Amino acid sequence: METKLAKLKNLKDITLTTEERNLMRAHAARIVIASPVLVTDSFFKRGVQHGLRIALSSMLFVVFIAGSVSAVANNALPGDPLYSFKINVNEEVKGLFLKTPEEKVLWQKNRIETRVNEIQTLANSNALTPAKQQTAENAINDHVAALSADLTTLSAQAPDTALTVTASLEQTLKANKVSLQNTANATTANDTGKVDAIKTVDATLQKVSNQEVQIISKEIDNLNTAVNTVPSTASAALQATTQTPSVQPVTPTTP
Repeated sequence: METKLAKLKNLKDITLTTEERNLMRAHAARIVIASPVLVTDSFFKRGVQHGLRIALSSMLFVVFIAGSVSAVANNALPGDPLYSFKINVNEEVKGLFLKTPEEKVLWQKNRIETRVNEIQTLANSNALTPAKQQTAENAINDHVAALSADLTTLSAQAPDTALTVTASLEQTLKANKVSLQNTANATTANDTGKVDAIKTVDATLQKVSNQEVQIISKEIDNLNTAVNTVPSTASAALQATTQTPSVQPVTPTTP
């Protein structure tokens, strides 16, 4: 027993040398570097990341679908399911980026011409029905109202440009009317739709002509005002230059 106790006392005196301690530290460092500790994310963090991935995927999907629908809608004609999307979304969004009155007038002019061309396309394919014609007519009426408001603004700044736009639109509408009149009809429904379409073109022509007359009348009034102002100013100037000063009689003095 005493021998065992002596051995235990000797074990207490056994210690590692400095070199042995350094070797153990280096070995432990190699183990840590070779086998990095894996950090496990919390359940909340994993849920948030998953939700963000789903939201991003959904947004990209919606953008892709919206872009596809918008591209297809550009070719829609009156009566097609995407026609309303075409005129109320695609075209309205484009109109939001227009700033000057001239840009807005040209844009509305192009929209009116597009609607009439759509009617012409349906008539050429014998697909123009009264319902489709009425759809296009409603859109044209909205465009003409917007054009009238924009022309009022533009005519106050650049009347020549406003008149150029109305003249160009009139020529286009007249050409479309002639084309519609020469289009053959396959059915009675197509004939009714064509007659209504021609009436729509005529009504649009009348509205554009009235707007043109208003612009011209306004310019004539401005010219008359300017002409009436010039003679009054000249007459006043002439009167001022020809007026002679009054001469006071001189009384002679006697020395």
